[in-house]
Amino acid sequence: MHISIVTLPVNDIDKAVQFYTEKLGWKKTMDAPMGKEHRWVTIAPIGGQAEFTLSKAGSPGSLRSPGGFSGVVFHVDDVRKTVDDFKKRGIDITDGPRDEPWGCWGMFKDSEGNTHGMRSPPAGRP
Repeated sequence: MHISIVTLPVNDIDKAVQFYTEKLGWKKTMDAPMGKEHRWVTIAPIGGQAEFTLSKAGSPGSLRSPGGFSGVVFHVDDVRKTVDDFKKRGIDITDGPRDEPWGCWGMFKDSEGNTHGMRSPPAGRP
């Protein structure tokens, strides 16, 4: 068993797709109509198992409005290197990098104001 899809609220689906595909290097995995006014759009990191479905605020399944902490934390090999790379790509870093007893921590914001965490393990631990 694995997590398949996490719903991410957005105001502008196309702008969010552009952020995740162009800034983070992810891929769009689906873009299908859902009735007259809505779309089912998913994006995923290359090689990842889980996807985000980009849910426009007010659409079926949208639990909240965009902005704030998403509750999603990404595992990266090295938060410090990832933060440096993200800054070069123009991605807004909102916290860190900083060392904690459980590893290195950082946070970044997407095009819609959703903030995600990222962590890497403490030195010497996988």
